[in-house]
Amino acid sequence: MSLRDHLDALADDRTTSTYADVDREKAIALAVFLVPGLTLFAIFSVAPIVYSAIGSFYSWDTFTMEEFVGLDNWVRSLTDPLIVHWSNMRELRYPMGALTHNLLWVVIHVPASTFLGLGLALLFADLKGRRILRSMVFAGFTVPPIVIGLVLMFVYDPQAGIFNELLRVLGQEQWVRNWTQSPQVAIYALIAGGIWVHTGFSMLLYSSALSAIDPSLIESAKVDGANAWRRFWDITWPLVKPVTAVVVIMGIIWVMRMFDIVYAAGGAAGGPNHAYSVLGIEVYRAAFRPQIDYGMAMVVALLQLFIVAPLALYIARMR
Repeated sequence: MSLRDHLDALADDRTTSTYADVDREKAIALAVFLVPGLTLFAIFSVAPIVYSAIGSFYSWDTFTMEEFVGLDNWVRSLTDPLIVHWSNMRELRYPMGALTHNLLWVVIHVPASTFLGLGLALLFADLKGRRILRSMVFAGFTVPPIVIGLVLMFVYDPQAGIFNELLRVLGQEQWVRNWTQSPQVAIYALIAGGIWVHTGFSMLLYSSALSAIDPSLIESAKVDGANAWRRFWDITWPLVKPVTAVVVIMGIIWVMRMFDIVYAAGGAAGGPNHAYSVLGIEVYRAAFRPQIDYGMAMVVALLQLFIVAPLALYIARMR
């Protein structure tokens, strides 16, 4: 081996050693930053999920795990009228069960808040003072949900409520009632309040998506003679579709985790005779209210997780 070859080999070894040192430093830095967060995540997220999954197959004496009962907790929970009330569902009469109420929230709340958010984003896009208007609409989403529930109680109050007073002004006094205490309409009154809250969130996401659209595309479409509808359908809508997926999924997750608004409006029973109870309320009642049924609380909590987790994973994997 010549002297030059020997020197080149030494240089290559030195470079490899340097890269190894850099990679080792990166690995140490990543560990320093990730390990604390992952530890907390494991303690407060993964461990409770695993504990609940195991505990759902055991009987409980208050908070003490006893004997293995297999699927008994699951069967008992899924056939409980408080979770799914099959006979009332067939008659379209409330209460229909917490799971049914959650799904009703999804069917009504998510499309309404999505389309309203998109409509407001399009409406405010070219208006003067749009920042103020957006802030006013988004303000509802920044308010704690428990406060929203209390506000809705005041809005729908039969004596001092703004909504009932509006009905009186319009000469529709036959419709005046305590909307949060009327079993057959209360859930729709709360859903309307939820739509008001979440519309601000969807509007904000759509406004960001619209601001990212190249104005030259819209101008070119105008020059080609495309009307407002064709410009929206052929240019705007395809470009905001990814945002729509996020808005819809986040709306479903928000609804499936619903607790505060319902609790503030109807207490731990979820309204009169559980008229608008949701899964979050049933978890709370089973875990912390007499008679404590910890096995059922775990089953219902896992049921929420099974619905929400795939949606959250989908958003995490979006590019």
